[in-house]
Amino acid sequence: MELNASAIIEACRAGAEEAARLAPFLDDLDGWDGADCDTGSNGAATMAALEAAMDSLDPRAHLRDALEAAVETIIRRGLGHSGMALGAIFEAWAGALGDEPHVTPLALRRMLAASLTPVASSIDWSDALVEMLGGAVRELEDLGATLPEVEDVFSRFSSQAQIGLVEATNEATGRIDPGGAFIALVLACIDASMRGDAGILQSFTAMLADLAERHSRAPEAASPPPGRDFTVDIIVEGTQEDLDALLARLGGLGARLSYVGRVDLFGMGEWRLHVDTSAPLAAHPTSGQVIRFQVCDARPDAQIGIDELADEGLSHRGVRLLQRRPMRRVERARVIACTRAPGLVEDLARAGAVVFLDLSSGDAAGIVSAATSRTGVTLVATCDEASASLVGTVASVLPSPAPGVPAILRAGSRDDLDVLAVARACAPLFVPQPGGVEAAPTLARMLRDGAHDALASCASAPLPPGGDPEGIAEALAEASRSGGDSWRLLISRDDDGPYTVATVRQLLSTRDASSTIDLETWDGGQSGPSLVAGCAS
Repeated sequence: MELNASAIIEACRAGAEEAARLAPFLDDLDGWDGADCDTGSNGAATMAALEAAMDSLDPRAHLRDALEAAVETIIRRGLGHSGMALGAIFEAWAGALGDEPHVTPLALRRMLAASLTPVASSIDWSDALVEMLGGAVRELEDLGATLPEVEDVFSRFSSQAQIGLVEATNEATGRIDPGGAFIALVLACIDASMRGDAGILQSFTAMLADLAERHSRAPEAASPPPGRDFTVDIIVEGTQEDLDALLARLGGLGARLSYVGRVDLFGMGEWRLHVDTSAPLAAHPTSGQVIRFQVCDARPDAQIGIDELADEGLSHRGVRLLQRRPMRRVERARVIACTRAPGLVEDLARAGAVVFLDLSSGDAAGIVSAATSRTGVTLVATCDEASASLVGTVASVLPSPAPGVPAILRAGSRDDLDVLAVARACAPLFVPQPGGVEAAPTLARMLRDGAHDALASCASAPLPPGGDPEGIAEALAEASRSGGDSWRLLISRDDDGPYTVATVRQLLSTRDASSTIDLETWDGGQSGPSLVAGCAS
């Protein structure tokens, strides 16, 4: 049988289902060493995006076409370092195939041998992935001049990768590399697709269960290490020089990063970077076209839940994976905050929102990807008409998670300070896990009420250009219509910050000399006017 796109298409379908079922298990593996407990969730979201992208691909197309489509999808919708690792492997395979008209056993061996050496991507490979993929490559090299059928070649590669996962498991702690387990799952799905044998997936699940049983223990999500407080996802288009300048900048910051990319025949490329840093704004590209700049707080949810030993376990394909329940974590509300003010990015992320700085009109996929949650409900706070229009377009095509519950709820925010009010009120909301779509109506009601109350208790107004005291006094009067006793001031890039802050503080003191002035200020850096808001406690 000729190896073509159909193998990847079917593997992505199977992989989406397998990854969704195994997500709680892989999340728990991620927590065995105090990581952030999200590898399984990120892998499941990545595979779901790949499954959707493959629906439009001709099964008879060349294998290279499927791999290139997968790379493009991961650039736009892949999640986490494990998603980037899968994209890098696919990019390496596509590049190694080159212009080969048919995927012969020899061409397949060359393709697989390139797994750890992508051309337009770079991954901070874990020791487990190096052991897995390096051992699998050596297994094929040991074949010498022998040329088995393509199915046998890939099966040897996948099987050796699983052996590498077992060998990379820490004997003392029993730590199973969650990213390695995800990549091994995808390889097993491709193997099962090529052979038409679902038993391969059964064997893979049994292998994971055996590894976990030896050292099953309670996961514990931990705060990120110093210097990695935020997770930043960047998509940039440009030349290799633009990428090199960004990589040098990130290297100077000491950031941890992985990236996946593709370069056309004219030398223009598109790259997706996944960055862990404590200085998100310093990671902003200074050249090229920025398609996405997305920031999240990297810390785990404050309430993780209690891990309980129990007779009930997590099972898949009839195989018992855990001798206990997965951790009963809380399901945090998914809130997306769109802002034009760089100075608000960290505060919005600290509130718990997924932050888009200068949301691009061409990045609907970014909203779709960020809106992924177990409940299927997301609240989006937009700062202007352009971002509201894009979000409205996305909202109109996403399916409802439950009757009468839209996938995307839109807050009535109109400017950046409205967005901040909504994020602070709604991003900390949660429902207990397992939440799922059954909790969608409850969470949607909580988000609607929270956004409404937040906007009702705050009123904002633009400040006049030039710092005219009379104009500022009028803006303060307009912002006080909510009856607020606290104030927020967002300084634009065109304003004289110290003068404006001093003027606002003086005018507030004359309004009520008997009370202490409660004023939060930000050097927003946005274009247009500065903003002031009065908020009720």
